[in-house]
Amino acid sequence: MIYTVTLNPSLDHILEAPALHLGQVNRIPAARMAFGGKGISQSVILTALGIPNCALGFAGGYTGQKLRRLLQQHGVQEQLVEIDGETRINMKIRAGQETELNTPGPLVGPEDCKKLLAQLERLQSGDVLSFGGSVPPGIPPTVIHDILTRLQGRGIFTAVDADGELLRLSLAGRPCLVKPNRQEAAALLGMTGTEPDFARQAALRIQAMGAQNVLLSLGGDGAALLTQEGEFFLLRAPQGKVRGTTGAGDSLLAGFLAGRALGLGWFAAFHLGVAAGSATAFAGRLATREEIDAVQASMKMRGEQTL
Repeated sequence: MIYTVTLNPSLDHILEAPALHLGQVNRIPAARMAFGGKGISQSVILTALGIPNCALGFAGGYTGQKLRRLLQQHGVQEQLVEIDGETRINMKIRAGQETELNTPGPLVGPEDCKKLLAQLERLQSGDVLSFGGSVPPGIPPTVIHDILTRLQGRGIFTAVDADGELLRLSLAGRPCLVKPNRQEAAALLGMTGTEPDFARQAALRIQAMGAQNVLLSLGGDGAALLTQEGEFFLLRAPQGKVRGTTGAGDSLLAGFLAGRALGLGWFAAFHLGVAAGSATAFAGRLATREEIDAVQASMKMRGEQTL
């Protein structure tokens, strides 16, 4: 069973317009509300691919109930811990370029955290636990590291999609997999992201910091995978019109985890992940199974192995 953890989920208010004029009234021709949070998005893609999973984390208030209803509509199983505060609302503005306005989220108390930890204690050998996103007020940045340390030796495959201090601290907990993007990896390592052979060098350095496997998303350049056996793969992004990148990295990770759950090897799972991430970018929302299948069918089952 795959369990995703979103400590700070959201409702995303997505606004689309030809242009955005600061300091003026803007008439927005298209708007919609969607669920947000990296782990939540992973669960949606996993469900679309037919992989059993359960979304864990926190939700509260009117917005939390709306989040639960949206997940139910997509067939996603959830056991979100109910909290007193309101689940946050983030803004995604698509007007020539994509701008995100992310709020800090509600306060999560010690008793709320105890309930989540009690859920994690029920995980068994062979389960997958995938963390995604930021932490809300009240939760220290050591939280993922502390949980990883607590679960070591229990045969649970752990994955982390985070950035900044949260990612850096989690590496000491030796996660089975981390999935930074180019900007997150560059910031972590003090690089620019434009160095020659950046993907390979960044993946090697992140692996040396504690990650067993590194899945690196490179935006329009595709993605890279460094495995615990030392194999390094690059896959270029397939051709297509990008309508929005929100959720593309989450879809990459979810597709990869789905592939491993289906018994695929490292590269075949990586191939499915790149297809899922690209399909979401082309759709401008989290992709459906049919859209992922179509993108994967258009890709040649070929990668560049450089190690």
